[in-house]
Amino acid sequence: MGVACGVAAVVGMTMAARSALTSFTRAVEFLRGTATHSIQRPAGPTDQSVLAALAQDPAVEWFSPVIDRRLRLANGELVRFLGIDPFLDRIIRPEIARTQLLQQDRTNPEGSLSFLLDERAVLIDTELAADIKLTPGKTMETTRGPLRVAGTFSNPSGEPLVLMDIAHAQKLFELDGYVDRVDLILTDESGFLSRWQNGFLVQSGRQRTETFSAMLGAFRLNLEALSLLALFVGVFLIYNTAMFAVISRRKDTGVLRSLGAKRHEILGAFLTEILILGFLGGALGGVAGYLLTRFLTALIGTSISDLYFFLRPEPASWSIWILVSGIVLGCGAGILGGALPLFDLVRTDPAAALSGRTASRETRRHAVVTAMVGCAILIVSTILLVMPGTHIYVGFAGVFTFLMGVSLLTGVVLIIVHPGLKKLLYWLGNLPGKVAAGNIRQNLGRTGVAVAAFTVALSMSVGLGVMIESFRESLVWWMGTQLRGELYIGKVGEAEVPEDFYEEIRRLPGVGGIDPYRNVQVLFRDTPTYVASVDAPVVQRFTRFGWFKGGNENWELVKRGGVVISESFSRRFDVKAGDTIALEGVRGPKELKVAAIFYDYTSEHGLVMMDRSTFLNLFGDHTINSLAIFFDPQEPRRPQLIQEIRRRAEERGLPVQTQAQLHDNILKVFDNTFAVTRSMRVMAIVVAFFGIAGALLTLFMERRREFGIYRSLGFSTGQIARMTLLEGLGMGMVSYVLSTLVGTTLAFLLIRVINLRSFNWTIFFYPALEPYVWTALTAVAASLGAAAYPIWKVCRTYPQMQIREE
Repeated sequence: MGVACGVAAVVGMTMAARSALTSFTRAVEFLRGTATHSIQRPAGPTDQSVLAALAQDPAVEWFSPVIDRRLRLANGELVRFLGIDPFLDRIIRPEIARTQLLQQDRTNPEGSLSFLLDERAVLIDTELAADIKLTPGKTMETTRGPLRVAGTFSNPSGEPLVLMDIAHAQKLFELDGYVDRVDLILTDESGFLSRWQNGFLVQSGRQRTETFSAMLGAFRLNLEALSLLALFVGVFLIYNTAMFAVISRRKDTGVLRSLGAKRHEILGAFLTEILILGFLGGALGGVAGYLLTRFLTALIGTSISDLYFFLRPEPASWSIWILVSGIVLGCGAGILGGALPLFDLVRTDPAAALSGRTASRETRRHAVVTAMVGCAILIVSTILLVMPGTHIYVGFAGVFTFLMGVSLLTGVVLIIVHPGLKKLLYWLGNLPGKVAAGNIRQNLGRTGVAVAAFTVALSMSVGLGVMIESFRESLVWWMGTQLRGELYIGKVGEAEVPEDFYEEIRRLPGVGGIDPYRNVQVLFRDTPTYVASVDAPVVQRFTRFGWFKGGNENWELVKRGGVVISESFSRRFDVKAGDTIALEGVRGPKELKVAAIFYDYTSEHGLVMMDRSTFLNLFGDHTINSLAIFFDPQEPRRPQLIQEIRRRAEERGLPVQTQAQLHDNILKVFDNTFAVTRSMRVMAIVVAFFGIAGALLTLFMERRREFGIYRSLGFSTGQIARMTLLEGLGMGMVSYVLSTLVGTTLAFLLIRVINLRSFNWTIFFYPALEPYVWTALTAVAASLGAAAYPIWKVCRTYPQMQIREE
């Protein structure tokens, strides 16, 4: 089961991440169609007057203008919206052009023209139509008013998609005279670039795909690393499983050796058995991983939609290669975990094996040697973790070697804590408790591995829990510094705020300040990043940014044309305060001086923030994504003003949120994002649970004769059961104490190394109590639960059978 759990975690997480990437690639390819390139302004919509010039360019074989937006339905679902010219778009996206309503249908000419003549007519994909239970002719309610469903079409991308004629889409989104981009089929790329590169962003289809794929890189890598941690814990269980097989068949080994069987023959037989276990566990894990994928794919799709762009990935379809990959992982982990037990088997003396007197009595010396190897591995881990500027893979290697080194120290730790553990277990269970402590100390070869597996699993629970809580507290602190408006109108990526509404609210007496926020994605050094515009005087007055370098006084330079950058931008592009960066604008590249660096968690891809006047001069984009409304604390009419502004915004169909509502929504997105991480914590605990149970069963097999002697000396069945229970509890308590130290260190490494190298932002360390409490309860429950089956076996065994060979 441990092999299956570990393999299921790796297969499920890897397949879910790949399914998301495949769905994303399929969506991009479907929407790109046959276009070789696209052209747009560096930021904001593009004036459609450019179409006439493109039509005359000799390098342009075909073009099609597009409005590409997000539309929120009345049920809250966010879908992709494309405004297209059906006549120009038929060459670019032939799959959409084959839609019945976009073709000339002589049997139903009115239906064919409705898409062009009805300014509220849309086409929706068949899957979306089924989800919201709409048929052609019905009305679809959206935040931009009711739309009539003129028809449906097949959409292989898996992303909910709505189509509208581009002229009607311009009215719907108030973009008269503008489009978002123009898709192109070019015959001469270099010639076209020489004429159009200045003031425009021209990207090939491959570049656009790579741009979006790069946004998912760190996210996908962290998911796969979490699954490997679960498999790492599973290797310990393989060891216990292999050891149990060796112990339960040790007498058979003695018989075979006495009959002339050679060591390598016995080794081959047991290796085959372990490979069969790995095969079966891997196959079961592959199937379980496939089933797990269906659950994880939805979670990952939700996280990607919340953090990057909307994605509804389809779960991976079954393939024989899923089974093969699970078997390969299972057999590989089986060989790795079974190597030491097999080595112990071939060294067993035949006479000792026949007598059954081969219980493990790992010496202090062996434990010390193992600990020295662990210390050496910890030194390697330290070197990997402190190497400056290294890749994220090196950081993950450092964390894995850290856990491996710590796991090799458990034998020495059990020796050190034995006196105290003996007193504690004696206090809990009298004589059975004292004997239980001695059994843990005397059988380090078994108990040490079980404690190591449980420690690593509990450490993952503590480490991931503390990391998540630290991130959450850092996010709460960040919201308190930057998102301090009383009201927020509009949402980035959805409803845009009309500029006249901004002017209308700004003229209201009693309003302290309004920050018109605009956020756009741009390319900096051919890498995607973000640029935001704000009202610098208002932000300086009403917010208190958390500064990585600099302070509030640096807004003065921003007012004069400078910029402030996020910590993630600074680390990603190695830009420091005082440096100059060049951004491509509508009039070509412009150099901007970096005034300061601030903490930010909006995007790991970086953010450049500038005053709105600088933004308008650079990009000519007057679009406003949202408004933050501020009031002076002494303003007596604040409640009335809030009600008045809310009423005016709702009259225009603009979403309104209070500060508390905005903060709650952000934390909800955060909690959804870490749902996958929490599932991996549970998986690791399940694997470790089987590890403790396996260790106790192995000890029972080795010490059946001892149990018989205890019973003959007067121990009752209840006392034997109590002794077994306290052994499990003792190992669980030692594992928990170790996990608080190891898990806290792991959290620090995840925060200061893995997170920093993956996302380029600082998370402040907050050792919250909750992860430690839940882990303690988990340790106790798992330890007692794992002892249940061994206790049942003990109680069903008769003393006469246990000592019949004495």
